[in-house]
Amino acid sequence: MVLAGTLLAACSTTQVQTPRTATTVPLHDAMIFPPPGGPAMISVVETNFANAVRQEIALASNARTPGENHVTITRFLTRGGDGNFGELGDPVADNEDLYTQASAAFPDVSMMVSPFYVQNYYGPFGYAVGGAPTGDKCVYARQRIEPEAATTGRVTRGSVVIRLQLCDRDASERALLDMMFNMRLRDPVFQPWRASPIIGAPGAIILPQTGSGFQNVLDLPEAQPRGTTSPAPVVQAPAPTPVATTPTPVPQPTGPLVPLPGGGTIGGGTTTDSTVVVPAPPGSS
Repeated sequence: MVLAGTLLAACSTTQVQTPRTATTVPLHDAMIFPPPGGPAMISVVETNFANAVRQEIALASNARTPGENHVTITRFLTRGGDGNFGELGDPVADNEDLYTQASAAFPDVSMMVSPFYVQNYYGPFGYAVGGAPTGDKCVYARQRIEPEAATTGRVTRGSVVIRLQLCDRDASERALLDMMFNMRLRDPVFQPWRASPIIGAPGAIILPQTGSGFQNVLDLPEAQPRGTTSPAPVVQAPAPTPVATTPTPVPQPTGPLVPLPGGGTIGGGTTTDSTVVVPAPPGSS
């Protein structure tokens, strides 16, 4: 009897986890509206937890990189749990977790976490970008929309966590990120509200943009492959060839030789006696 009582006490403190069944739901029951122009939704698989509802939304793919393009959205009905009693946790991840998750989503792609601050209509989000060996561009984005609570502390709306995994062979970074910038959440997942210009607050889109236009992460210097370039050799110009100059000959004076008093010569003549060369008058012989 003592043993049986001990076993019953142990069982009373252990919660049996109920297996969660994933079911396919119609596309019109998806929690998101994709932006105009796609990518199109293919299927929606929904799983119910004790404190949340999760949907895996498969997207149309135009990529050669292995892996499925999809959006995972989790809507918490209450607060996040600790993993017991069939509840989901709701951790606040940092950039290190974002890199780990992006690398796990695309094992064959070298992912780089974006240093830019961006936000969509629901608040800020983080993302990583990589170029696949197949030539595709891949984006992994994650957003956690903060929960709301009443003054009494009761949760009026749980947090919403969105994760995007998307590759494409032709699309640019901007086109891939449009899925996050322009997606809409279906009511009652998130009640619509008016736009707000406050940085960090929901309602305004902030793009990774500079004065020259949209800034691609893969164009940053730190995203370039290392060790593949070498400094250009310094080419020295050849020394200029000296130009030989021929001195202009001095014309030798002509005329009769006149001796100098006291000896010596003047006038640059070539004679050695004490004479000087006097030019002949014009017209004389």
